[in-house]
Amino acid sequence: MDPYNIVYYPLISEKTVGMMERENKLVFIVSRRANKEEIKEAIENLYEVEIEKISVMIQPDGKKRAFVRLREEYLADEVATKMGVF
Repeated sequence: MDPYNIVYYPLISEKTVGMMERENKLVFIVSRRANKEEIKEAIENLYEVEIEKISVMIQPDGKKRAFVRLREEYLADEVATKMGVF
């Protein structure tokens, strides 16, 4: 499956920026049909990072969020800057 059909966009808010700084996590809106392994592979390929842990949540509006903790050698704020978020 094409990574662009799995990962729609990064979610940026005050809370997610705090998660970047404190927990080295990024948050993405992803396809509801994708499982954790597919999401992990897509993010690693798109952003050239290694993921330590991933968890997902389906919001009340039906969108699926992926909370991605990056490995120590990758800083979430640097990855977000490369993505063009900041």
